[in-house]
Order: sequence, then structure tokens, then C-alpha cells
Amino acid sequence: MATCAYLSTEETTNASRVCRLLLGPCTDEFRDVLRNKVPPSTLTHTLQQSIRTGNSPRLLPNQRDLVLPNCGQYTGNYDDMDISLLYTILRNICSLPPPSRGWGKNPDPSDRFVSANIERIHLARNQCGHSSSSLLSNSEFSSIWKTLRLAIKNLDNAFITDYAKDVDFLLYETMDPIWDLHYQEELRKQFENDRKTREMLVELERTVEDNTMRISKTEDKVQEISVQHKDKLKEWKVECSMYQETHSFPSMMEKVKTKHFVTFVGVSGSGKSATAHYIALKLAEEGYQVVPIKHIKQIEEYSDSKNPQVFVIDDVVGLLGLEKAKLYFLTECQQFIENPCMDKSITLMTCRENVFNEALMNPYESFFTKEENVIKLHDTENALDENDKKLLFKKYG
Repeated sequence: MATCAYLSTEETTNASRVCRLLLGPCTDEFRDVLRNKVPPSTLTHTLQQSIRTGNSPRLLPNQRDLVLPNCGQYTGNYDDMDISLLYTILRNICSLPPPSRGWGKNPDPSDRFVSANIERIHLARNQCGHSSSSLLSNSEFSSIWKTLRLAIKNLDNAFITDYAKDVDFLLYETMDPIWDLHYQEELRKQFENDRKTREMLVELERTVEDNTMRISKTEDKVQEISVQHKDKLKEWKVECSMYQETHSFPSMMEKVKTKHFVTFVGVSGSGKSATAHYIALKLAEEGYQVVPIKHIKQIEEYSDSKNPQVFVIDDVVGLLGLEKAKLYFLTECQQFIENPCMDKSITLMTCRENVFNEALMNPYESFFTKEENVIKLHDTENALDENDKKLLFKKYG
């Protein structure tokens, strides 16, 4: 029986996930870069030239077997080469300018050239490959993943590839598909063996079809929004009757009107929600339909292509800490938020400062942290000045 020391944990999953990233998208990115620099048909000639000039890269015997035509394993196909051999060839025979700090050294954070990104991936591979442990803490995993994703993204931009999406996929991909299929099959058997459940599902489908024929999709959405949100807007109006506009309010309102989405960031009690609600009600006076939502996916459900809307969601990626599931769904809705079906529509989101900072450190980069779309209530330009404090004291004193 296995001991507890070898049980799967979040740390072992972190290490396995990074290995999949290095052996998958990172290696394939290297292969595509090499194909761009040295087509497979010319590799032998290029290597022979480097040998004649004395600049031949140092290759291990098994590596020479893959690149020299007089060896048994040579296929002339880059798909047979691992990340170590690919790095050696890219570094030595592709005429790439070295990183600003040189090959084999940790690149300067500001260095975004091809060689620097190749070096970042190579160093991450060495760190994981030479580690004596099969564990990666969450902080180590976050740092390595963020570094690798940025390197892949930069190489994507340079060589018109698209491996960043594969990096994002692997971040949440299941690590044990066999057990996933097992649970799915067990659930399917339960439904098949439950005759009453099947009959209920058939009846439910029939009811849905009947309702769809009687009520149009648009009318259904309008009715649902009206029923669910009427009381919520009444509460906002009562709360916002005591709202005091500060000196920075006009600039905040101007930013909201020029962006499709804005994220209000501040500590608990700083007025994030109050400001978002107040601005939403101001926009309602200009003809906007205010739609409070609890889940970001409801934006797709309630979107109206004919009327301008302002969607409002509080604590968009978590209340006490960053919730990865909410961050994932937010990213899934990026297209609807950045390019709403009604061009004038706006999404207002609130986020606690500690959660926002945690999102900035997360390897899964999210659009909602873009500086041009963020209003930080404690920034110098938005913090209360002396006149604001006097007005607040007068109103509440």
C-alpha cells in the first residue's frame, strides 16, 4: 500500500502541469521558431558550414544522431528533437542576437527580444528538470507559469504562432482524464437506470419547447430582468441618495463613458460599490438600462442589441480572495465585455484591492486589470482632498 508521502497533492499537480507545458507548447514553439530560421531541408548544410568554420555547437552523441544524415536516427524532421537540442541549435546556428545579459543568464525583465524569451523557457526547463523534488508550491508555480506564458506570447507575436491559448488551456485542463471519464460513465448509468428521471427530462424538454414557441427570446429576457432587478434598483436609489460627488467624480464619469468596461478597485468600505451603483443610476437618466448581475456569464444571457445597457457586478473575481473559477469565467466573457452587441453598452465591475493585487500575480492574465480601464479609489488623483472631506462632514455630520 502506498504511503502518504506519495499521495497526489496540489503541489505535485503544479509540477506535472509545468512539465506538460514545457514538453508541449514550449517545445512546439521552439520547433516553429527553428523552422522559420532554418528550414528542415537546409539544416544539414547549415550545420556542415558551422563545422567547417569551427563554430559547430557541442552536441551529445544521441543529439548528433538526430541532426546528421550519416547517422541511423536522422529523419530531417524537427518533431523528433527535444527542447534541449532545439535550444542548442537556435542559440548556435540561427544568428540570433544574444540576450542583453548574454546566453545562459536570467534575462533582464525589460528584454523582450526573441533570444531573451528562448532563454527564459530554457532556464525554466533547467529549473524543473534538475529539481530534486516532484513538488511545486503555489507561489513557485505562479511565478514559473507567468514567466513561460509571457515568453510564449512574445514568441507568438514575433513568429505569428498561437501557442498562448494552449498555455491557458493547460492551466485548467484535467490532470486525470481516466477518472473523469469514470465518473461521467457512472453518472450516465444512474440516469439510464432511473426511469422516472428519464421521463421527467423528456417532459422538461417538451415544456421548454412549448415555452419557446409561445414566448420570444427577447420578451423573455426583458421580463426576467424586470422581475429580478426591480427591487435591487430601488435599494440602490435609497443608498445613493446620500452619495457625495467628490472632486474626481467628473473624470471617473468621463472614463466610464469612453470605455466598454471599468473596474473600480479599493479596500473594503472605500466606496467601490457605491460609486459603481451611483454612476449606473446616472447613466439610467441618460437612457441606459441598468442590469445588476451576480454572475459574469449573465452578460451573454441579458445582452440586448437594440438598447444601451450598463451591467454592474460586485466583487467580480472573489470577495475574500481570488477565486480561479470566477477569473476563468470572466476571461470566457471577454469578447462580450470588450465588444458588446450594443456598442454603447458598458460593464462596471468592483474588486477589492487585495483580490486585484492577487489577480495581477496570477499566471492567467486577465483583461480586467488593464490600467486604462481601472479606477483605483486610493490613487492620488482619486483620493479625498480637503474640500471633499469638508463636504462629506457637512453631509453626514
